[in-house]
Parts: sequence; C-alpha cells; structure tokens
Amino acid sequence: MTIDELKRYCDEEFGNIDRVRGELSILYNPERAEYTLPERAAMASFIMNIYTGIENILKQMLIYDRLDVGDAPDWHEKVLKKAGEIGILPPDLFQILTRYLSFRNYFIYNYIFNIKWEDMKVLIDAIEDVIKRFRSEVDEYIQMI
Repeated sequence: MTIDELKRYCDEEFGNIDRVRGELSILYNPERAEYTLPERAAMASFIMNIYTGIENILKQMLIYDRLDVGDAPDWHEKVLKKAGEIGILPPDLFQILTRYLSFRNYFIYNYIFNIKWEDMKVLIDAIEDVIKRFRSEVDEYIQMI
C-alpha cells in the first residue's frame, strides 16, 4: 500500500463515518428524554458503525507501518493499544476510544434492552468531538509519514 492509497482509504472511511453520523443526528435529539427500543437499537448500531470505521482506519495505518495486528480474538484491543503506543492516538483520545470499544463489545454480546440509555447518551453526545479529534490526529500522523 502506498501513502496515496492509505490517504484514499482513510478519506473513504471518513466518508462512511460522516454518513453514519448524519443518520444518527437525524434520529437523536439531545433534549428528548425517551426513545423506543427500535430507536435505541438504531442509535447503538450507529455508534458501533462509527467506532468500526475508526478501527478500520487505525488497522490500515498499522498495516501500512508494517505492524502486525493479526486477526486473533483480541485484535480489536490490540489495534487500539498499538495506535496509542506509536503515537497515532494521544493518551486522552485513546482512553475515550476504549469506551467506544467497550460499548461495541457489550452491544455485540447483549440484548439491546440491557443497554442503559444513559451509557449510550454519553457516547452520542461526545461523538462529534471524538470524530473531529480523531480525524485531526490521523491527518497529522499521515503528514509525518
């Protein structure tokens, strides 16, 4: 993979993330107190999709840097950890993204009605800033390559 291919890949993934974020913003209103179970399921899926896009970008960046991320059962945690270790993610953004990874894992293995709205709301309220900061860190790291 060339640097141009990596940039193109990241741009496409950010496009996907932006599309999902747009769908989430249609459904979510910060002043609204309650949502139906199907609405919460959709929002949980959107959160997971956004995190998956972030993870896809990190994985490709690590592969570009010739760092083994493998497909072992713990590869999701490994990708995030390596991205923090090599400086793609500053420590505070790494910590924030670990919360999204935890949510992703919980969402996959639990019923939607067991997911607390308060936990999702915190992630949704922060998502705009997280995406913006992540994009900035990715752009900065790619410029250094």
